[in-house]
Amino acid sequence: MVLRTLVAAAAAAAVTGAVLMRSWDREAGRRVAELTRARASDEWRAEERVAELEADLEEAREIRARLETKLRRKRVELAGLRGEHAALLRRYANAETERASVLESRRQLAIEASEPARELPAARSTPTPDAYARAARALADLPRNAALQKARRIADDARQRDLAERARETDERRGKHAAAEPSGPGTGDDRRPSAALPATRPAAQAPATRPVPAASAVVPYAAARRHLVPQGSFDFFGTQKAAPAAIERAAIESVQNEDLADVVGEEALAEHRSDASQERAVGKVIDLTAHDETEQLDVAELRSAIS
Repeated sequence: MVLRTLVAAAAAAAVTGAVLMRSWDREAGRRVAELTRARASDEWRAEERVAELEADLEEAREIRARLETKLRRKRVELAGLRGEHAALLRRYANAETERASVLESRRQLAIEASEPARELPAARSTPTPDAYARAARALADLPRNAALQKARRIADDARQRDLAERARETDERRGKHAAAEPSGPGTGDDRRPSAALPATRPAAQAPATRPVPAASAVVPYAAARRHLVPQGSFDFFGTQKAAPAAIERAAIESVQNEDLADVVGEEALAEHRSDASQERAVGKVIDLTAHDETEQLDVAELRSAIS
């Protein structure tokens, strides 16, 4: 009887333990399944987040590339504006220099005009060799002074023409800027060219005094604007810069030759000219400016291609 009771108790304990172990196993399996599902969900969410971050990174890189391109364009435009500002400052300095020189010349003329005219000495009964020498020098100075005045007038006319050309170029440039304003700012590699290099001008034909216009707002750059490249403006030996001086010397020499021809005769003057031309032909410099074949390169296009 006791043995049966023990066996029954052992069987009941075994059944109870089996039931408990089975329930624990089911609970553990359920928790493992939940953890596995949670892990898979976390991995999926992490992959989605990584994909979103990669897309954001690509978009940020594209925006950065666009901003860098825009920054380069703005830098190029700023460099062009700085060049134009420097050119305007140089022109303003030249105008002020010319104005100061004109004021100084006017002051000298006013001083000379304010000085009383020198009275001629009283006539003597008998002329002296010194008086004849002074009279000869005065007569000899008359043609030279006339030639100098003529050369100065020629130089002043050249300055006035240069001033008119520059004023016309400025007006045309402003008209182009005003016409290009409604089209909006230029994009891409289209940039406004800096001030084109003027053709070689004589050194003596400096711009005359003129009022400097006040600074105005910068007009946006128009599209499809090309750089102006100067062609054939190289002066090999500097002969083109000395044109006004050569004109002045030619005028003086022509007047002096006329006076000399009146004294010694045209035949002697022609012989003297032929001898002088033969002497000068030995060391004559040949100007090769007309044969200039220097290739002009558009530096702006090269820079834009490199950038």
